[in-house]
Amino acid sequence: MKSLGLPLKAALACLALSAGGASAQQVTLNFLSAQRDEVVAPMIEGFEKANPDIKVIHQSVPFNDLNAATESRIGQGDTSIDLIHADTPRIPAFASQGYLLNLDDRRAEIEKAAPNAVDIEQLSWNGSLYAYPMWNSTQLMFYNKDLLQNAGISLPSGNPAERVTWAELLDAAAKAQAGGAKWGMTFQQVDRYYQLQMLFESKGAGSGLIGDDNLTPAVNTEAWIDVAKWYSALYEKGIAPRGVTPEQTDEMFINGEVAFVIGGPWAIGRYDRNPDLHYAVAPVPYFAGGKPVTPTGSWAISINPHSQKIDAARKFAEYVSLNPEGAVLSVSKNPLPPVNADAFKVYAEHMSAMTDKIGPAIDIITYELANTAVGRPRSRGYVTFETIMNRAFSDIRNGSDSAEVLNGAEKQLQRALGRLK
Repeated sequence: MKSLGLPLKAALACLALSAGGASAQQVTLNFLSAQRDEVVAPMIEGFEKANPDIKVIHQSVPFNDLNAATESRIGQGDTSIDLIHADTPRIPAFASQGYLLNLDDRRAEIEKAAPNAVDIEQLSWNGSLYAYPMWNSTQLMFYNKDLLQNAGISLPSGNPAERVTWAELLDAAAKAQAGGAKWGMTFQQVDRYYQLQMLFESKGAGSGLIGDDNLTPAVNTEAWIDVAKWYSALYEKGIAPRGVTPEQTDEMFINGEVAFVIGGPWAIGRYDRNPDLHYAVAPVPYFAGGKPVTPTGSWAISINPHSQKIDAARKFAEYVSLNPEGAVLSVSKNPLPPVNADAFKVYAEHMSAMTDKIGPAIDIITYELANTAVGRPRSRGYVTFETIMNRAFSDIRNGSDSAEVLNGAEKQLQRALGRLK
C-alpha cells in the first residue's frame, strides 16, 4: 500500500500524545480482523511504541469467515480474543448476542472524537454503544485515462453535479471495449450487498428490509427485480466479467484490463503502486429519474466482554480511534476516511495533494459523505440478510433468472428473519 509519506509524518508529530510509562510486566492482546497484516501494522507499531508494556498480535481471517469466527469463538466465551474489528452493520446482531462490551461509560469521549450523530448511530444498538469509531467509507468511479483516450471517450467530470447516469456509463464502457479495453467496467466488490445496495436505493427500490426492526424482507418487488435484471444484463452482454472474485478486481484495473471500476478510496494506495497506470476518479453514476446514492459505513473496533485484559484492550481501542495519532496511522496503508474529526483533517490534506494526479477525490468523498451516503439497514438480522442476498446476487450475475432468484431469497429471508421477531 502507498504510504501517506512525509507530510503525514509531520502532521503526526503535531498530533502525537505523550507515551505511557513502561511496565515491568508485558500484556499481550489478540486482535481479530479481516484486514491484511500490512494494513494494521502502522497503528500497532505506533501503539506499542507509546505503550511498551503491551504487545498486540493481529489475527487475520478472510472477510467471509469473520462472522463465523466471531460467533464460534466469542459466542462460546473464548477469552483468547481481546479485540474484534467490527463491520458496523453487524453491531446490532453481535451486541444483541452479548459478543461486544458495552461502552456507554466512554460515550462522552467517543462523541467528542466523532461528533457526527450518524457515525455514533453506526456504533450503537438499542441505545447503547458497543464499538469505538475507526473508519468511514464511500465509493468512487475510477477510470483508466489511457483506455478512454484511446477510444475517443471524453474524461468524466469530477463535479458531483455533473455525474453521469448508469446508462451513460455503460455506453462509455462499451465504447472503451470497442477501443481495446478487455472489459468495460466492473464493481470492485462483485455480488456484495455493501456495494450493490446503492443501485436499488438510487432506483427508489429501498434497502430490501422494512418494518420497525428491519426484520421484514422486501426484495422481490417490481423495482428490485428491474434493478436485478439490469445487473444481470451487465454480465450477459459481456461488459463486466463473470467468474471473478472481489479479491481479483483491483488487479484487473491495475493491469489495464478494465476501463471503469466502481470502488472504494482504499484502492488508491494499490493503484498508485503501478506507475504505468494512469487513472483518475469521478462520482459514481445514478439511475436517470432516481437519485445519487453511495454506500457508507465501515470498520469499528470492539472489545470481547470475556477478555481477561479489558483495560489494556481499551487502551488499544482508544489509541486507534479516539487518539488522532493512532487514527491517522490506522489509514496510512488503507486510505479510508477516518471517523475521528482531527484525523480526518490530516487525511483530507493528504488527499488534496493528489488532486492534480487523480482528480478531486477528497472533494467527491466529502460531498458524498454529506449528501448521498446511505448506510446498510440496522437490524439484528443483517448478517443473515447479507449472507442470503450475496448468494442471490452471485446467482443473478452467473445467469439465473432474476425474478426467480429474488422470489427464492424472499422466502428464505421470511423464514430466517421470522425467527428473530
